Amino acid sequence: MSFPNNNHGLIEALKNEYDVVVLYTKSCEEEARYLQNIGVSIYCLDTMSGLVRGVRQLSQSKVVIADNYFACLGDISFKETQTVYQLWHATGAIKQFGLEDKTAMKRSKKDKERFRRVYDAFDYVFVASERMGDVFKRSYGFSDEQILLTGFARTDYLVNQMEQTQQTDKRHILYLPTYRENSSLENWLLDIEYLSGQLSQQDLLQVKLHPHVTMTQKFAAKNVEWIVSTQSADDYIKQADVLITDYSSVAFDFTLANPEKQLIMYWPDEMIYNKTTGIQQAIKQDFPQPVAYTTLEILNQLNDTQKIDNQKFNQLWNTYNDGKATSRVVREIKEVMDGEK
Repeated sequence: MSFPNNNHGLIEALKNEYDVVVLYTKSCEEEARYLQNIGVSIYCLDTMSGLVRGVRQLSQSKVVIADNYFACLGDISFKETQTVYQLWHATGAIKQFGLEDKTAMKRSKKDKERFRRVYDAFDYVFVASERMGDVFKRSYGFSDEQILLTGFARTDYLVNQMEQTQQTDKRHILYLPTYRENSSLENWLLDIEYLSGQLSQQDLLQVKLHPHVTMTQKFAAKNVEWIVSTQSADDYIKQADVLITDYSSVAFDFTLANPEKQLIMYWPDEMIYNKTTGIQQAIKQDFPQPVAYTTLEILNQLNDTQKIDNQKFNQLWNTYNDGKATSRVVREIKEVMDGEK
């Protein structure tokens, strides 16, 4: 477990049936402690003792589930009686990763061989759509047989609690940019001060920057809320009327939780980002609206009175996210544990 807020009940559901051990990175410390309190054994992979014990658990477990790329998986000789699943940490993909990652292509031959060993360690991947399945075929070299169309378990939380969001008289515009690994400049960020000056009194612009992003100038404005909380973005997207983001997978969560609300993709650095990291081919054709490249284009989309319809986008990327994905994932694992698969 390396991504916070990626569980939402799956581990608890598995614990009801089996002995579960969680190996975690420090980014998931809080969740790991909660799981420990309900009887789950935990080991921190960021400590030497935790890593040694964790690798021992990996070599002994009948089922292994990972939410990310873990280098240690490539150096473990898994037995035929063991099954290793990739759960991933996003329901869809905008940026390229794995074999398609532009930065990985520049690494040494030895590094690439290590990457490949990790990809080859997985038997199956849980996905929410054929679209995401195709991404894993390209990114990890998976076959059709390795793609499990179960839905993305953590989205059950979004689907099943949609109707509990509070209605307000304000239009909540949420800006959630992703992090640029190699960028120290802010010219890829939205011009928040200008945009806020163009909004009406009925608008509230909420800005939640990535924890590693710092702005040199923050300003006070009645219609701007700077979110500094470490609280999950899930809780904010569920009550947002508009989401402005760039290459973040939060876009897929937003349209699922808000099928009739506005998604605005803002890519002022598309050419640079595509060259350095990589963008999924033809992804722009899937978005409910054209990609915006300037603040003015964002304003035009905000002022557009046409009805928003995310149905096509959700059909492509959230196909099996129907609020019952967790039960399907658990059923798949149960078949393996019970020797039925």
